Amino acid sequence: MTTATRTLGEKALSEVKAAHAFFADWFTGRIRDRAVLEARLSAFDPAFVRISPEGRIVTAADLAALLDRRRLDEDAAFSITIENGRIVFEGSDAALVTYVERQVSRGAESRRRATTLFLASPTAPNGVVWRHLQETMMVSTQPAPIGGRST
Repeated sequence: MTTATRTLGEKALSEVKAAHAFFADWFTGRIRDRAVLEARLSAFDPAFVRISPEGRIVTAADLAALLDRRRLDEDAAFSITIENGRIVFEGSDAALVTYVERQVSRGAESRRRATTLFLASPTAPNGVVWRHLQETMMVSTQPAPIGGRST
């Protein structure tokens, strides 16, 4: 039996889900082992940059510090769900994906649309590393029509 090789874009979407599952488990304390944190951080390129929904620049070092601070920061009901994952572009050494991240924290729901550039990395857990992430908060659960205005 043969298994089809995943494309770089498919690897990137798998990495998005794996990273966010880890974040939820880390923030709630379901994962406490620092070795698991270090393994997860290996999926981020040293030159990684996240542009937060507020427009702040977050580096790979900033992300590591943030994860350390946010450990056990959420209650057991906290969840992160990845929705509408889509490959925007994929080449031989990079993939651009977009998805919606839905968080439920202490009874409140938030959603953000993210676009992420991944680079091929055979040594990374899912074969890709995060290089650039741009997040935008969604103020409505209804998408604006193409060419339309949001209200």
